[in-house]
Amino acid sequence: MPEQSYTTRASDIQRLLSAGFSEAEARKLLFMREHVDEQIEYREMLEESRRLNFIRWLLEHNRMSR
Repeated sequence: MPEQSYTTRASDIQRLLSAGFSEAEARKLLFMREHVDEQIEYREMLEESRRLNFIRWLLEHNRMSR
């Protein structure tokens, strides 16, 4: 599988180079595409954690009843 991933990545880099991106820009774009799901999941977990902390604060300060 790494061979196919490398081939796909090489063709993606070539396509971005043809579109006018530098090699460094192309590599950054591909990296971002591969890791965007991880970032979205992290942000969602962070938002959920903040919401829970706020609810906890509301309960601790009698701003909301159980």
